[in-house]
Amino acid sequence: MHLPTLVILTLAINVLIGFYLSILYVRKPKDKCFKFWACSCASFVFGSGLASLRPYNISEFISFFIADSLLVLAAVFILLGLIQFSHFRYTKHKQRQAFTALVIVFMAILATYQHPELVSLIASVVIAITFALCAFLLHKSAINEPIITNTLKIIFILHSVIMLAQAALILTEWGSTEPSDLPGGSIYTFLSHIVLTTLTALLLPWLCFLKLERKLTLKSQRDGLTKLANREYFFSQVKRYWKRHSRLPTGLMMIDIDLFKVVNDNFGHAVGDRAIQKVASIISRQLRSHDIIGRIGGEEYAALLVDIEKETAFKTAQRLCDQVAKELYFIGKDKVALTISIGIVHLQPAEHDYATAYKAADDALYVSKKSGRNTVTLGKVI
Repeated sequence: MHLPTLVILTLAINVLIGFYLSILYVRKPKDKCFKFWACSCASFVFGSGLASLRPYNISEFISFFIADSLLVLAAVFILLGLIQFSHFRYTKHKQRQAFTALVIVFMAILATYQHPELVSLIASVVIAITFALCAFLLHKSAINEPIITNTLKIIFILHSVIMLAQAALILTEWGSTEPSDLPGGSIYTFLSHIVLTTLTALLLPWLCFLKLERKLTLKSQRDGLTKLANREYFFSQVKRYWKRHSRLPTGLMMIDIDLFKVVNDNFGHAVGDRAIQKVASIISRQLRSHDIIGRIGGEEYAALLVDIEKETAFKTAQRLCDQVAKELYFIGKDKVALTISIGIVHLQPAEHDYATAYKAADDALYVSKKSGRNTVTLGKVI
């Protein structure tokens, strides 16, 4: 394809993508990443357009300082969008450091714009570093959809490598080219830069769609009040565990708040909801991060203790009872004296199906209720 035609086509695509991203930002102003990515497209289009004017009799201030500043800003805006997207938190001190570094870069470009090779070298290195940071932030992001995130990481890394290659070409051919000419071979890095930036702009909106999908998925899997796994998701996880880890020693625990109706009747449903939340919080704190915990009924919870011995599982259940009684004697100013009862079974999943284990744990919970509450019963799986 004719080079000017290719450049015009890719810039037109970036204009359309930038317009699309700006519409997304107007519709979802809380997602500031769309605003930054739209600004990135605009900076890239104007910067590339001004850079393409270098062979003509255009002021170096415009064709080098402003053009390269806009190209650097295009990469910086992508980085800022990723920071917003990933919810990375930075102290004010680090924000000031980053702003100071950016000001220094622009001052360096301003001071050297009459030396085209030097200003292009500075811009290439800064853009390379910025895209390397983009790849790092995306790697640390909570969104991990392999096809999109891995593709973007590869593009960012390639972009960084290509800009470093352009810097190397500038150094290799230092002083041997006219100010308005590209170093030999750098036409390929220029084209790669345009293509990779366009691919980046095309893929960035997908990150937010993946993020939204993840939120909806988590919402469908979580109990709204406690943020624990809901009944359906808890048992789906238990079923999956039963298939994958059939030989591990496992504890299945059923937990119920004692006399919860009395709490609702005496103190109101608001206190009852806080009680449910606080019990869930205590269970989450006392159990390990890889244990599976769910709210499976109004005031009833269940927990799958992964790879645990019988004695340890029993002591864990007793500690839960003690902790709830200790921490929830009061809820705010209300003296609720809240306790829980627990039924637990210990087994290897290969020996019994999970439905049988669940029934045995539930029967053990019933025994704890009948024997005075605030206690733990170790049941047997038949």
